[in-house]
Amino acid sequence: MLRTVKYIIGAVVAVAAFTAVLAIMMSVKERVPNGTYCGSYAGGLVVGNMTIRAVSSTFDMFLIGLGLQLACKNELFAYDMKTHEATVIGAKDPNNCIGSILTENNLTLRVFFDPRADIVTLDLGLAKIECKRCPALSYVGSAL
Repeated sequence: MLRTVKYIIGAVVAVAAFTAVLAIMMSVKERVPNGTYCGSYAGGLVVGNMTIRAVSSTFDMFLIGLGLQLACKNELFAYDMKTHEATVIGAKDPNNCIGSILTENNLTLRVFFDPRADIVTLDLGLAKIECKRCPALSYVGSAL
């Protein structure tokens, strides 16, 4: 009987230790892009924001400037935790909201995330736009 109690106590201690290690690992999980990010180009001639939803791997993008009014919602992306690069699924599809703008203007799009600085960089080949976390109520989405 005493031996059985020792095994039960040992099992409880092992489960508790495993749970503690798992909790620590989950708390240091690497940051992924999530939330609303704002950016501008050419001294503010083009301004915009993107709201990224990491859980559903979707984002909304709004841009205004130089005669452009872009409002793309629920765009799909895939994020690579190792390279910190996000692939916009419809970027090469001329029937997609973002894809149509890119193909019409012969542009490419690469998206990178810096988890330490919490900055999303949009690389359009010709220009790079850094998007930082938006201060409250500073985004342009509601204006479109």
